[in-house]
Amino acid sequence: MSLRSKILLILFVVVSLYAVLDYGIQRLVVFPSFITLERHEAKKDMERCVEALRREIHHLDTFANDWAAWDDTYRFVQDGNKDYIESNLAVETFTGNNLNIIYVCNVKGEVVWGEIRDLETGGTMQVWEFPASSLPETHPSLQHESVDSSIAGVFMTECGPMLVASRPIITTENKGPSRGSLIMGRFLNDNVVKALVEQTRVDFRFWPVKKGSISADEMDVLNHITADAPFLISELDNDLLQVYTTFPDIQGFPALLMRADISREISAKGGVAMRFAFVSIMVVGIIVLIVLLVLLQQTVVGPIAKLTGHATAIGKSDDLSARLSLKRRDEIGALAREFDCMVEQLSEARKKLLEQSYHSGMAEMASGVLHHMRNALSPMIGDIGALRQDLRTVPIEKLEMAQRALVEGNPDPERRKDLTQYLVLAIKNLVRLVREMKGKLDDIAGQAAQIEEILAVQDKFARAERPVEKLKLDELVRASTALLSDDFCGTISVKIDSSLAEMGPVTTHRISLLQVFANILQNAVESIRRAGSTCGEVHIRAKAEQVNGIDMIHIRIRDNGEGIEPGNLNQIFQRDLSKKQQGASGIGLHWCANTINAMKGQLYAESEGIGHGACLHLLIPRNP
Repeated sequence: MSLRSKILLILFVVVSLYAVLDYGIQRLVVFPSFITLERHEAKKDMERCVEALRREIHHLDTFANDWAAWDDTYRFVQDGNKDYIESNLAVETFTGNNLNIIYVCNVKGEVVWGEIRDLETGGTMQVWEFPASSLPETHPSLQHESVDSSIAGVFMTECGPMLVASRPIITTENKGPSRGSLIMGRFLNDNVVKALVEQTRVDFRFWPVKKGSISADEMDVLNHITADAPFLISELDNDLLQVYTTFPDIQGFPALLMRADISREISAKGGVAMRFAFVSIMVVGIIVLIVLLVLLQQTVVGPIAKLTGHATAIGKSDDLSARLSLKRRDEIGALAREFDCMVEQLSEARKKLLEQSYHSGMAEMASGVLHHMRNALSPMIGDIGALRQDLRTVPIEKLEMAQRALVEGNPDPERRKDLTQYLVLAIKNLVRLVREMKGKLDDIAGQAAQIEEILAVQDKFARAERPVEKLKLDELVRASTALLSDDFCGTISVKIDSSLAEMGPVTTHRISLLQVFANILQNAVESIRRAGSTCGEVHIRAKAEQVNGIDMIHIRIRDNGEGIEPGNLNQIFQRDLSKKQQGASGIGLHWCANTINAMKGQLYAESEGIGHGACLHLLIPRNP
């Protein structure tokens, strides 16, 4: 372990021990007080939620009492007059007061008038717990013992919990005897809960306490809530407390399981305070560490890191021309100078080795090629000499004389017969000679193919290792246009799109790609000349594409020349196919296609036919 590491480790251990001790005291003594305060405030928030629900029930009870202690209601129970219904029991009474149920019952529980309405649809509905004709005498909302009796709270129905208030029907002066009960209620739905949440500013919800309506986890919570411990606080995570309690129904049994989600702001603030204290303690230790690290960085670590990075970069890039040039008078400076000297010697040795290997390889390759070509040329020269000897034996002059004698002269029959037999025999000899020459020519063709194969192998090895470099496509295309003949510049316009410059630098074989561009442009120019166009144009553009997961550059070179027949789109890249002037070899596009394929790219053409121009597509990899 280095001296710097030992010093840093010792300081780090001392500062860390002090920080851990201080943090432990804060965690075990200070922070629990924040937790206790947070739980206390959470219980108060839940109590506000319970109190808000009780206030909602109280307001409903007060409203029901205003209707029940009213002379008009008192008379309506007895006579059932329609004026009371039309004036007081319209649909607007339900919607305006957010009521779902209004029942007017006599002392026997018979429903003098009653409706249950769905406020969302406006239609009436049936609830099993509130029959339309009469309520049983044991119904909880009918158990009034005096004129001051009040039955209000949560009533569980098949449609969900309902806030219900029931009052005895008496006179406006609060005198009896009671003529029945007035029942009003509203469902405890999401809208009511949303209003209560806005009042209390506490996010809470509830579940009916009945079998099948709550999950096993909530049932476990319910079992832990007792009269001595009406609240259960659960820590959901570091950001949220869940406070549970129950709310009774009108008979005093648990009807609702309520849960309030309380943000743990108090403990969060306590944690912030603890972290601030912890950070303030650590600052001094960190400053000491930083000062020491800066000093070591300037004197030791930085120079060594620079030397290491330099050596690593040379190993990755294989660039032996890079030098560190670290001007120091200590041991690190001496090490850097010796390293630069070693790299210089290695660079010179490699140059000499490459030159020697190159010359040796070329000499050996040339010797092998010449040997194989000599072996192939020897029988070819012999066959050609034999053909020339055979051709000398053909009596061309005599055949011409016999032919003229038969055609132009008028020989006697005996002479004509002799001349005819001579020509017949000569023709047979010529046929035999032609057949023999055909076999020898086939042999010569095979030997020439062998020579071509030898040259192809040589060309393959000669093109196997091309140097690559980073270049800009737009500059390379402009350089290729400069290679066009001067007589084309006045009539042909080469337009280079800005998309080539947008492609950025491309790593490829510069010389080979330059020759490909020049060859394709030359072909485009000659195509425009053959079409007889006086305003020829060549458009060049490029775009980036993904081909089989490889980043490629797609270059399009389009001209308005004579075009290509659909059947020749693939054949134009074959050897010996050319539309140029007499004497052209027809290997330009063939060589271009082979060169692009060697670059792991693709070259193909498209055209709508003669008279519609052509477009050549080049796909080359961005990085080989």
